[in-house]
Amino acid sequence: WGPPGVEERPAAARFGSWRGPVAAGPAAQPQPTGPRGIGALTFLGALIAGAIGTGVTWGERTLGAGLQTGLACALAVFGLGIAVSAFRGRTGVGSILLALITAGLLTASAALPANISTEWARTDWTPARAADVRPSYELGSGVGTLDLSKVSVADGKTLATHVEVGAGKVRIVLPADETARLHAEVGVGDIRLPGDPSRDVDVRPDQQQTVTLAPPGAKDGDKASGTIEVHVEVGLGQVEVDRAK
Repeated sequence: WGPPGVEERPAAARFGSWRGPVAAGPAAQPQPTGPRGIGALTFLGALIAGAIGTGVTWGERTLGAGLQTGLACALAVFGLGIAVSAFRGRTGVGSILLALITAGLLTASAALPANISTEWARTDWTPARAADVRPSYELGSGVGTLDLSKVSVADGKTLATHVEVGAGKVRIVLPADETARLHAEVGVGDIRLPGDPSRDVDVRPDQQQTVTLAPPGAKDGDKASGTIEVHVEVGLGQVEVDRAK
């Protein structure tokens, strides 16, 4: 009796298992959760602290000092996050790696020349005569051109000046008929003298050159004229020296 096909079903399905009801297993216990990760919050806090520290000092201090302030603030947040993780929460290897990278950038920013400013400027110094030439010219960051093409120095006299640029380019234009004695120092960059190819750029660290540039066409027997002595210092960039045409 029964519905069609019941004879083909297993006996256990037709009459039930002789073993009786199966006892229910123990209820699943909730797994204990570990300390909550705070690595993302630490990274976000370091970014905000670094941006605030750099922004506050950006327009008032040099580039190196501004970067050092921001990176020091970020490094302090990383250190605080790692210290808090010892008692509450946890940070991973990524936070420690970012802290080490920040410390390396802080060390590198401390090695920047102290006179690099945060504003890029273009400055032209064009003295009309020897009396107008200042003892020194300074520029934080940018392109500075000292045009001495109109300066005339009396025979046997020496006119000295000093040019200093933190980062950028210095262009010195010498008079066409005056002897020049040049001493150039570049922390990292290139020095290009009259006659050098315009595309010949040789960027190297700690470059120094001291040369005496006679007027074009001058011979050994010619009467000595006045001398212009120029001392140029560039922390990061290029020194270019040309003759007036």
